[in-house]
Amino acid sequence: MSATSKYYDLAAPIVKIKLNVHAKEAPADCNFEPVGWCSPYTYRKAAERLAYCFRREFDYDSVQYTAEEANFEGWKVMRDRVLMFGENDQSISQPNTRRLFYGAVSVRWIEWENAPASWALNWAWFHPYERRRGHLTRAWPHILRMYPNPWPRHPRSPSMQAFLEKMNFTHPLEAIADFVI
Repeated sequence: MSATSKYYDLAAPIVKIKLNVHAKEAPADCNFEPVGWCSPYTYRKAAERLAYCFRREFDYDSVQYTAEEANFEGWKVMRDRVLMFGENDQSISQPNTRRLFYGAVSVRWIEWENAPASWALNWAWFHPYERRRGHLTRAWPHILRMYPNPWPRHPRSPSMQAFLEKMNFTHPLEAIADFVI
């Protein structure tokens, strides 16, 4: 595969199912799996791949998540999570040995300079085939319980803005004109 064709590859990452200690943080009935600093490297690498898809689609200069960021000393990443949306791969002879991830939402703990520390929704990306299927809508109540009152970071895509309006969600600091992030 050439570098150019790899750029346009939107194949969802598939990983071998492993014990993820952060999985127990989410309610059993939710449709995502939290990936954090001590999740298996393959899970963090899958999250990074989806972050690269986000970066390419929205033309960002840098990627919003890397698998290695958990290894950096001094980083406050212990609370940060990437909520990975996926399903077990049923296409092979031994069912449920692999997991296909088709979407992710990054949640970070931010210590703001001009506001109280809070959760932030840093980015969200779903494979185009999985968009508008209600994944984030079903997850939203769980996200709000696990990460109270998250600040959806700017710039927001039109889809994210429409989702927030549909959910009737506004952050309390949204209306404060001099609150700049």
